[in-house]
Amino acid sequence: MTGILALSLLLLPALPALAGAPKASTEITDRYGAPLRAYPSGASFADCAPVKLQQISPWLVLATVAAEDKRFFMHQGVDFRSVARAAWQNSKEGRAVSGASTITQQLARALEPHPRTFTGKLYEMFSAFRLEAKHSKEEILEGYFNGVSYGPLLTGAEAASQDYFGLPAKDLSLAQAALLAGLPKSPVNYNPRKNPRAAFDRQRLILRRLLDLGLVGEEAYRLGLAETVSVREKEKYFEAPQFCDYALKRSGAGKIKTTLDLRAQRAAAEALKSRLAELGASHHITNGAALVIDNATGGILAWAGSNDFFDSVNSGQVDGVTAPRQPGSALKPFLYALVLSKGAKPSDLVEDAPLFAAGGHAPLNYDKTYHGMVRLREALACSYNVPAVRLAEKTGVAAFLAKLRDFGFDSLDRPAEFYGQGLALGNGEVTLLELVNAYAALARGGVWLPARFELESPAAPSRRAMGRSEAYLITNILSDNSARAPAFGVNSAFNLPFDFAAKTGTTKDYRDNWAVGYTPEWTAGVWVGNFDGSSMRRVSGISGAAPALKEIAMELKKLYGSTPFRRPPGIKTVKVCPVSGLPPSAFCPATMDEVFSAGNLPSGQCAEHLPPAERAPAPAAVKLSVKFPANGDIFRLDPQTPRAAQALIFKAAGPEGEVTWTVDGQELAGQGESVSWPLEPGRHSVFFTALQAGKPVRSKPVHFTVIK
Repeated sequence: MTGILALSLLLLPALPALAGAPKASTEITDRYGAPLRAYPSGASFADCAPVKLQQISPWLVLATVAAEDKRFFMHQGVDFRSVARAAWQNSKEGRAVSGASTITQQLARALEPHPRTFTGKLYEMFSAFRLEAKHSKEEILEGYFNGVSYGPLLTGAEAASQDYFGLPAKDLSLAQAALLAGLPKSPVNYNPRKNPRAAFDRQRLILRRLLDLGLVGEEAYRLGLAETVSVREKEKYFEAPQFCDYALKRSGAGKIKTTLDLRAQRAAAEALKSRLAELGASHHITNGAALVIDNATGGILAWAGSNDFFDSVNSGQVDGVTAPRQPGSALKPFLYALVLSKGAKPSDLVEDAPLFAAGGHAPLNYDKTYHGMVRLREALACSYNVPAVRLAEKTGVAAFLAKLRDFGFDSLDRPAEFYGQGLALGNGEVTLLELVNAYAALARGGVWLPARFELESPAAPSRRAMGRSEAYLITNILSDNSARAPAFGVNSAFNLPFDFAAKTGTTKDYRDNWAVGYTPEWTAGVWVGNFDGSSMRRVSGISGAAPALKEIAMELKKLYGSTPFRRPPGIKTVKVCPVSGLPPSAFCPATMDEVFSAGNLPSGQCAEHLPPAERAPAPAAVKLSVKFPANGDIFRLDPQTPRAAQALIFKAAGPEGEVTWTVDGQELAGQGESVSWPLEPGRHSVFFTALQAGKPVRSKPVHFTVIK
């Protein structure tokens, strides 16, 4: 025997170390330990949870010895008495009816599988000798209980005990242990879910062997037979699949306890699914994504990457949270924050009139009209495009891009010249994760934190992306239902029964629409569209994504509550004229409250409302002229915009009183210093007539061209 053992140790390669095989499966849970998704380990793709021998029920140790190797503690790896018995029985029957593999041999086969041939059997026996020479019986038992198969995709006793009974292997009863000990002989034939009769027949056989070998007494044997053993249905869970993939790539194997809250996850996924079902095929919308972040920590509470992970037709396994898309107007709050940081005020006026930006780009508002001079508050709340482009021109695209990068938009990795002023309207691609996390920084008063997915990960460093005052002013505007009412109505999806700051985004041709909103406690965002990039049918952020965001917000309010936005020190409320945005005079017909940074209050007085005695002397008669368009201007019809929505706003300079416009010799019905005229191809001329000193005076005509 000693010679055989020595020969096997010299001639055969080393077996894998017991401590290194097998590896534990990866299980991802939410913050409260609820399972989200499991990732089996190794080439077998089997669930495994290695444990120490002390964590195995003594009943399972005894039952396994009785079932598989009753002389385990006496032999050196191979039981030659059993080998002789098996050889005699198999030769007598002319086929294999009995085996002689010891527990050590079965472990050797699990560590290094070989074909079940004569040569393979010899190799297995020599491997068993080597294991016994290098390891104690306790170590071999521990390796066995962690390494052998107990059923389909189940490796080890701990994984099997959890799967079949929902309890750790250390808590197995005698009857449960006897059932489990019978499985390694043939995990398929003795599967208690598929073949319960065979499994429980073998269980009773093992209980009898325990009694016959003196490993249990009569009383324990009777109790084991009488116990009713319930086998659980196979537990299936598959929550937040894209989030789990994201966590696995960044964390590695093992048990990963994440920041996700399964309650919030299911609420977000259900709200998204419900909204997409309502929009349906009639609007050509096939997918969407939703994300929720805890503002205090940056922890991700919900992550719905698509409508249906298993929808192969609509690319359900694409992750809409990390896929880059154009955000449309959803970037505007960060532009306005930059403008405020440079000294602007929410009451300042910006012109919403036809604009031809660099490169001949002529931005249009979503409602295809212009609104004249509007306050910054109204321009942002109503998401007017033309004022945003004017502000981008004023501040510079490079400065705006730098501010966006301060807020974590790393996807915007091209130079400012690549984006141009269209960056104000969201022509660069960002991810929903970046967007929601940037809005969470607004909710924190301008402090940006990286989003976290692991509950027990160390706190990441933060940075201040903007001042507290500017962040509060933006939040105040985004939560002002009256300010956004002209564009979205009083009862839009953002009119919630608690403080809620929100913004939408819709891209050209309706390829993407977004809605993001926050309270002091949490921030949520929704994207809807199509992963193949095709256009939706006239669905905007307020009609597509916003209703889903509203439903998510209402559920988050129930789960986590919400508080009013807290005004930081240095913010003051001042009355201003709603027309000029300046402090009103004694004769101003109306006033409104506006909020300002204490160091940047409005100054001056609303001149158009001063008493006549305080007004400056009337200026001398000025020369009348057409302010817009300019002589020689060329305009082009946009083939993607309805003709009825394309118009010029003629503007007059110098008149007082009534103004009458004439185009191509035809007097227009509309009167006033500005009037709309539908675009028509061809060469045209325009002038206006106004009264000066009681006499009609005509401006010099202006000639312009409209091309297709």
